[in-house]
Amino acid sequence: MSETPTWIRWETLSKRQFDAIDRKNAVVFVTCSPLEVHGPHLPLGADVLEGEALAERTLRFLPEAQRGRTFLKLPFVYAACDGVPQPGTIAFRPATTIRVLEDLGRSLAAQGFQNVMVSNFHGSPRHFLAIETACDRVSRERGIRMVSVFSLMLSRLNGGGSELGEVLGHIPGVRKADLDGDTHAGLVETSQLLALHPEWVDPDYKSLPRRTVDIWLDETGRAKPPGERGKPESILRMVAGFKAGIHYFSGDTYSGAPAGASAEIGEQMLDTLASRTGAAIGEVLDGTLTHEQWHSPFWKLRFIFVNPVAVRFFNWVMNVPRTVS
Repeated sequence: MSETPTWIRWETLSKRQFDAIDRKNAVVFVTCSPLEVHGPHLPLGADVLEGEALAERTLRFLPEAQRGRTFLKLPFVYAACDGVPQPGTIAFRPATTIRVLEDLGRSLAAQGFQNVMVSNFHGSPRHFLAIETACDRVSRERGIRMVSVFSLMLSRLNGGGSELGEVLGHIPGVRKADLDGDTHAGLVETSQLLALHPEWVDPDYKSLPRRTVDIWLDETGRAKPPGERGKPESILRMVAGFKAGIHYFSGDTYSGAPAGASAEIGEQMLDTLASRTGAAIGEVLDGTLTHEQWHSPFWKLRFIFVNPVAVRFFNWVMNVPRTVS
């Protein structure tokens, strides 16, 4: 296999260097993830750092036929929605995320770019559906390939869910049971940050007990929402699940078992996810995957999640704090 392609950081280019790029065959990557609280131990930019790292590592696993392209990396976009409702989280409406990415995609298309990959490591349906909506609109309007990579991977990894037990449970040192409810700043994210930026991880993570939404529901005597968490169940089931999550994260700041994390586990997790992502992006670039196959299983519910009227109604019903609405 040839050498791993290297990134070119957009902000470092001169006009002469930029004009020399074959824009039709280039691939532009941008990460759109929130700045939000990730437990007491991880940096506020955890989702951004993971989204960028996943995109960068993906280049190691691209098919040989796609390695000769130019790969450009834009500065990250933190206009993201549905962060943990805690001070430190910067909040935007789904409509804002959509508009920012629509403008970005149209600008790139007008300059002749044909391939735009939007990375993300934030599992809120409203967030990744906002990205997916913007990508779909620009792709159809301008005839380019603008893809929400997170959405693309949801159905390929575990049939549509946001939890990763089926994908990462085989890694040495990880028990599949440890990944139940591991949705935010738990074993997965703590391990990945230890692999990427250990200097930004508070060493007290080793003393944090396992906490999940289900544990909290048991402690407070609340009924558990029916259905499998993170998958597009019926509307009522999903609403019940989201409401439980919002109430939980209004007090707690992580869900999972961060104490079991390690850099070694994080490296294997990143490689596992990047290898799957590299194969999928290769199929997008060579045309194997059609536009209709880029969508997440939640796509059919997008109007419920990102329509401005539905968003306001949802926030009212869920009693979402105004700072994150």
